[in-house]
Amino acid sequence: MGKPHKKTGVPDEQQFQLFGGVPEKSDPVQLRTAVESGRRFVTGDPRKIFIGTTRLEDYLRQTGQTEPFEIARLLDAQDWREFEARYAPTGRAPYCPRLMLGLILYGVMQGIHSLRDLERLSRLDLGCMWITGGIAPDHTNIGRFIVTHEASLTTSFFESLTGHVLKLTGSDSERVAGDGTVIEAACSHYRKLKAEAIRARAEHAKAAIDKDPDDPDAQAEKADSDRYVKVLEEREASRKRSGSSLATLVISATEPEAMVQTAKRGRGTAASYKPSVLANKDRIITALALDPSSETKVVPAMLDQHARVTGAQAKEILLDAGYFDNDVIAETLEREISMLCPDGKEPGEIKQGKVYAKSQFKYDEDTDSYRCPAGQLLSRLKDYAATLTKEPHTIYTTDACGTCKERQKCISTTRDRRIARFATDLHRDTLRTVMEHPQAKTIFSQRKAMVEPVFSHLRGKQGLNRFRRKGLPGVMREFALHALANNISRAVALLRVFIWAFKGLRNAMKGFDAIFDVPGPKTSLKPA
Repeated sequence: MGKPHKKTGVPDEQQFQLFGGVPEKSDPVQLRTAVESGRRFVTGDPRKIFIGTTRLEDYLRQTGQTEPFEIARLLDAQDWREFEARYAPTGRAPYCPRLMLGLILYGVMQGIHSLRDLERLSRLDLGCMWITGGIAPDHTNIGRFIVTHEASLTTSFFESLTGHVLKLTGSDSERVAGDGTVIEAACSHYRKLKAEAIRARAEHAKAAIDKDPDDPDAQAEKADSDRYVKVLEEREASRKRSGSSLATLVISATEPEAMVQTAKRGRGTAASYKPSVLANKDRIITALALDPSSETKVVPAMLDQHARVTGAQAKEILLDAGYFDNDVIAETLEREISMLCPDGKEPGEIKQGKVYAKSQFKYDEDTDSYRCPAGQLLSRLKDYAATLTKEPHTIYTTDACGTCKERQKCISTTRDRRIARFATDLHRDTLRTVMEHPQAKTIFSQRKAMVEPVFSHLRGKQGLNRFRRKGLPGVMREFALHALANNISRAVALLRVFIWAFKGLRNAMKGFDAIFDVPGPKTSLKPA
């Protein structure tokens, strides 16, 4: 027996049973001083954690739980100085940023998002204990950490970690696929305001502030109503530019930044956001962005981030029909990126009440005319200068519509069919021609396998069916954490494949030596 413990009178060997398997003299939680700033951080040593009489490390290996080791190694390889520099040099020691983010990302990978559930995870999950070194922060510390490091999570740290994952796995990112989805906001589905209600509220707030300019409640109400009016005016202007109706425009009463739009899985309309990603063939997210309603607006920012992550511009990008947009086409042309994207309207796919799409009218540059689906020729009618809502364009028409058998499918007015041609139509026609090539179709068929499983993983495994934070900054933080967790999951999966392949090669070489009795020293290959 060892020397009796000074507090309990029990030998040290028996402290395992008295203190949950951790001898009192081997407390894993400790302080570490950052070399650059001199700041002290609460950290921990997972090698000092015991399960009964078995070290946590050995216990995890015996039970086949290797994922925590791989996650910890990925996080240990990152530079945490940017996070550490945000803390004051004095005061109570904060938790080590590496351990805090390890807890959060490990939780997101398990589909855990609640701050209180993350707090519980740090105390009960053995894999989490290895990643965090045994620290157990409460939910307020976890929430404060996420807000404090918002900028790093969405930009620099995401780019650093993703670049490390790409290098570690040898994953190629010259060809990427892009896509976006609709994720419902945290606010109520039912509390919505029309334009009249928003303007009436603004007038009421203005009257209150005019009556008592120093009233803090009136000042707060005026600021809040001004925010709603600003969002309303922006969306009204956007609808006018696109020619959409203003009658159906409504704004969430509790989260105006979210756009009321059609939700997924037949759930009607709801206040939502549209997160977008670029992903490579290994389904690693190389760029992310979020906008209330647009998938196309964020493409330039995602291409910039992809270039920062990989160190080079993408050579090829695969996009679905929603990205068949003049601005997206122009952006990829300027960057010399090969873009494959269908326009989404195949000839013959006519829905009831719809007319033949413009893409089904073939332009002939030699004759400067269009050929309609019925074979009639549309000639140049008139050139129009630019207006507030339209660029310069030329109108083409024909007088053969009156006796055409396809008239009911082509036009719903009494006049003949007209086609407007813009300068950008040349690029659109070129892209349509490219997409008709068999090789382009073969390459484009890879898009679904590259990017759509990413959102399936985010929804199914990580539980991103609805955002849990409010406001654009909070939603962007949450989506960035999901993207980071996805990339760590992909790294773990790819590295396991490499290890299995390496072990198979090692066993094959051993069998080769045994069969042919190869002389010399035995081959010794061990995975790193």
